[in-house]
Amino acid sequence: MRVGAYVLGGLAGAAALVGIGVWGGYELNNQMQDRWSFFATRYYKLQGVYNSMFNADAPPEVERLVTNRAVLSKRTMYLPASARDFAGGIAPFLDRSLLLTDRLGKTFHIDGETVTELSVAPPDAKRAELQQQLGEGLLGEIEVDFNWMRYNDVLFVPRDGGGGSLLMSFTDWRPEGLCFGSTLARLVVDSDRPEDWQAGPEDWEVVAQTEPCIKPFTSGKGIYGLEAGGRMAPLPDGRVVWTSGVYERDDRHEGLDFSTALAQTDEGDYGKVMLVDLDTGEKEIVAKGLRNPQGVTVDVAGEIWVTDHGMEGGDELNHVFEGANFGFPAVSYGVKYNRKPAGNGDRHANHDGYDEPAMSWVPSIAPSSVIAVNGFHYAWDGDFIVGGLSGALHRVHLRDGRGVYDEAIQFGQRIRDLATLDEGRTIVVYTDDRRIITLAADTGPDPMARFEALLREDAPSPEIFASAESTMNACLQCHSLLEGVDEGAGPTLHAVCGRGPGATPFDGYSGALDGVAGVWTQQTLAAFMSDPVALAPNTNMAWSGMEDAAAADLISGVLCKM
Repeated sequence: MRVGAYVLGGLAGAAALVGIGVWGGYELNNQMQDRWSFFATRYYKLQGVYNSMFNADAPPEVERLVTNRAVLSKRTMYLPASARDFAGGIAPFLDRSLLLTDRLGKTFHIDGETVTELSVAPPDAKRAELQQQLGEGLLGEIEVDFNWMRYNDVLFVPRDGGGGSLLMSFTDWRPEGLCFGSTLARLVVDSDRPEDWQAGPEDWEVVAQTEPCIKPFTSGKGIYGLEAGGRMAPLPDGRVVWTSGVYERDDRHEGLDFSTALAQTDEGDYGKVMLVDLDTGEKEIVAKGLRNPQGVTVDVAGEIWVTDHGMEGGDELNHVFEGANFGFPAVSYGVKYNRKPAGNGDRHANHDGYDEPAMSWVPSIAPSSVIAVNGFHYAWDGDFIVGGLSGALHRVHLRDGRGVYDEAIQFGQRIRDLATLDEGRTIVVYTDDRRIITLAADTGPDPMARFEALLREDAPSPEIFASAESTMNACLQCHSLLEGVDEGAGPTLHAVCGRGPGATPFDGYSGALDGVAGVWTQQTLAAFMSDPVALAPNTNMAWSGMEDAAAADLISGVLCKM
């Protein structure tokens, strides 16, 4: 990131704290549902403004990202200012490029470094009718934050012979019933070139709607769109998986009888996972008991998985099967925002009597999306990648259907949606501050394997090889051999020969090497390994040096060949 980004980041953080009224303080009551999100929202909105002004036309930034079992190539590009931040989604287009919708329903085609806004108006969410009925006083004294009347996801379903169906999921107003809900609409296109598509709101066909629609709250904020769900994923049989949240209704459910809660009743479509036939519009509910399922994916076996955005803690990854009930709002591993147990009882129920999640997070990660990994990297295949609005990508490894571990890979941006391209070889990350990030597994030669091969080849005896190998394994607890990766307690040893002492971006140098002139050579490296204090008297390296001078010579010689 450029220096200006750091300056802007600091200003954004300050503005987020002191400029709340200017940048949307009216959202305070809504945003405080997720306590971290209010200030994060202000910060990332300003970051999005900066990205649009200064980064949209810049070349992509490329860096290395080291994870537990794979080294990734991370490539970041920025969307133009015409793309609105927060909400929306991405979807693969014929496995080679990307479609994106923002929260206002504008659609973009991202092909390599080219971002094109398409001539496709979104389906009508009836915002104008809602505004008119508010003005006429038909809805009482309620307020409406129109940011919540947003478009939640996009999906393309190809058709044999070319073209296919562009699908969009969104929160809409139903003026005839003075109520709202979720809608799935379809636009049939004939071309495999999105830049040729043209459509108005009237060209979309409503495929399915959640029923019954929901009446607004009678005072204050009448409509909350945080818990819309609305994600889609294709099934092998041509149907589409569609999720729906509870629009905050079940957060406020009172009493101990949960049969009437939206997520628990069988009479409505909220808090559910549904299968939708695109030709007939027929919906089949396959799972219930969800709060805000913002992520859905289908694995190679055709099994459905969803992430559910819980309350304070209790976020979940769930394996969906016919008749599953994941328990919300009766149970959760998290708590309500007032710190009371879920379920309105005096104790935490811990999913008693309901279907257990495959993985649950406490504290919250704010899951927004999920993909099943296949074809990316042998060490990741079969795992699930979960995007977090809290700023990390989570690699979840399951065994026998239950989470064994969660590797949190820090991104520092609110991750809104995920997709895969190139038969799974590329993972795409869409963030709330208008970034499109692609991840690819680094399949280049393993520097540690090369080091060991050279070490064995140059060793004058098996004993010296064993001594050098043991010492190097200890060194690698703090140092890396990867290019540009200062990932531990010390700088990378990649290309150390010919480099000035203390010359990498590593920020943990003690300053002891400042007085060491010249560049590292095989001789100075061997001397430093044998007696660090003699070469740099004030070094804070917690190591007394190597007694085996031959092993030190061997290691330094191999490092200078790398």
